[in-house]
Amino acid sequence: MRIALSSGKSTNFHIMNITRIYQALTCPTPPAHLARAGSPFATASALTLLIRIEGVPLLALSYSARDLQRRFPHDRVPRCAQDVFKQELSRYRAWRRTIYDLFLLETGSLADHDPIAGLRRIARLEYGGRTDESLRSLGEALPGGFAISQLTLTNALQIDKGLGENLRPPFRAALSLLDRLQNAPLAAGSRHLLPAAQIGPLPAPSSHLYHAPLPPRLDAAYASAPPRVRAAVPFVYRLCRRTDLLSEDQDPTLEDLARTSMLLWDVAPNDYGFQKPSQVALKSYIRHIGQHAGTGHTPPTPVQATAPQGWTDLRGCMRQHGFEKLIQRTFGVSKHAIRDGVAPARMTSEWIQKTLQILPRQERNAFRSGLFVLDDLILDEEFPQDVLPCEVSGLARKRDPRRT
Repeated sequence: MRIALSSGKSTNFHIMNITRIYQALTCPTPPAHLARAGSPFATASALTLLIRIEGVPLLALSYSARDLQRRFPHDRVPRCAQDVFKQELSRYRAWRRTIYDLFLLETGSLADHDPIAGLRRIARLEYGGRTDESLRSLGEALPGGFAISQLTLTNALQIDKGLGENLRPPFRAALSLLDRLQNAPLAAGSRHLLPAAQIGPLPAPSSHLYHAPLPPRLDAAYASAPPRVRAAVPFVYRLCRRTDLLSEDQDPTLEDLARTSMLLWDVAPNDYGFQKPSQVALKSYIRHIGQHAGTGHTPPTPVQATAPQGWTDLRGCMRQHGFEKLIQRTFGVSKHAIRDGVAPARMTSEWIQKTLQILPRQERNAFRSGLFVLDDLILDEEFPQDVLPCEVSGLARKRDPRRT
């Protein structure tokens, strides 16, 4: 049994001297910093029980965090304390909480082995009430082996997206509490348990920022933008991502977004699954971004507008003629065609072959799949031909070698 640590053998620098604390609690003017653990009488009584449990004089008692962890675990009543608490785990834990609270208040460091338990202790002593309970959700929400200190806005969003409706609110409350703890005096010795920076509030699941978080440079511009630009940027950026005009790994400036968004001028948001905003509102968004970025906001020429509108018209016809399930495959072609300013009706075999040569394998397969949809529509005599290429792609479909 290791309890007398005044010899300096402990490997932990933070030592709780029981004699000093007991004398402070029983003097006429108990120290204010210990009051959060309970009344002087209650905390002194807890120390009296500690003396009884250990069966040694008061002067012999001092503990490091590791000593407390080994001597007084959370999950069971240790044998040394069973004469006092029997097998009453709830009574034991209430007493243990006081001892661990005193350790934190006296040394400024945690005795808890479990980071969540330690941070809950800090939150309870700092803010009182049941504030700390939201942190319990972290044990269920965080992936196995994932430390609280690893949390960032980016991975917190990813975790949040995988949570059910019952767990999402407490997880978000826990993130908010972690942000508060960044400036909590009692957390000064436990900064290594907290995220490196404040995470901030997560956007609502219905928000465009939730589904397409802004990359760093665009986020910085968004933070300082006027209200009408802040209203425009999240959706325009998300639509640029949805139409493959921008990719997830790009970090555009506001000026880059303004120039890119001009290609969306005649795009109908509902073609991409958005009921709001309307096409008219989208054009206003593009204007506001262009004005603020200083890149201008003149609508594109008809030639520029032809490609996005052509694909919008094609998908509209597909819905009308019962081909809605095939629409998704056409994006494998349109993402490249729009970048090159090519509407479906202007596609040529030369453009198809040129594009195939520069595409990586995965994108090439999606491109071919989309072309075969267009080929089938061209061969359908009842489908409007004016929204389609003038001729089939000329590509041969690969046969499954397992079929005969």
